[in-house]
Amino acid sequence: MRNSPRNSTPAPLPRHLLAQHAMHRGLGLLLDYDGTIAAIVADPARAVPLPGTAELIERIALQRDRVRVAIVTGRRIEDVTRLLKVTSEVIFSGVHGLELCGADGNVGFVPEASEYSAELDKCRAWLQREVPRGRGFRIEDKQFSIGLHSRAADPDEAQRLGKNFTRFVERETPHLRALQLKMLVEAMPKIAGKNHAVQRIKQMLPQSFITAYFGDDTTDEAAFSALDASDIGVFVGTPRETRARFFVNGPREVVAQLSVIAESLESRSNTHPRE
Repeated sequence: MRNSPRNSTPAPLPRHLLAQHAMHRGLGLLLDYDGTIAAIVADPARAVPLPGTAELIERIALQRDRVRVAIVTGRRIEDVTRLLKVTSEVIFSGVHGLELCGADGNVGFVPEASEYSAELDKCRAWLQREVPRGRGFRIEDKQFSIGLHSRAADPDEAQRLGKNFTRFVERETPHLRALQLKMLVEAMPKIAGKNHAVQRIKQMLPQSFITAYFGDDTTDEAAFSALDASDIGVFVGTPRETRARFFVNGPREVVAQLSVIAESLESRSNTHPRE
């Protein structure tokens, strides 16, 4: 059984599957942030992880011989680390794979990202000119991507403005694309993508490790497509057609999976203490 090369309906994720992989082969545990370990909220700056999540990630990350944990997000890494408050032994990939921080704590953008600054400046100018003030819209500038948030805006007005922004990106910035996310349209270089983030992180893992990726949004489909046949993609949310092999119903079930992994690894460590 493998992650599908095309969309199909996923199966429920077995409760102990990832813990078993962690104990027997080793596990690369890759987690999206918004909608996966944090609920979607109107103000992204307040999107804190579900209670207990940070502690579980910290406990799992300490079991480095069996698990490597990574957060893969469209946010800036500094934004996620502020909210999550866990950095030790955790890998971070931000801005849809354009920004990377290894377990050593060194953060940097991929070198080719700077080639698209002029086109991103065009998008900045358009948004400053066209986005109405005081109508619930928010512009988020992540240096090498820029997004239009509409969580607090009128849905019809948000749809019209989002379409206009998308058309502008398509017509005026040939090296960028406009990504349609949950109440967000984001312009970014075409080289960006969570598939590239997954590929970079997999190169940092021990060769024997299985990779599991949890995600809930359209950008996560690219991540699922980058998984190998033996890897495990997990869609987070009400099941729909996806490239992921399995699903969990929402962030609370992600936390439940983290708890099983942490408890299984700690039980193993107590039974077989390291010499």
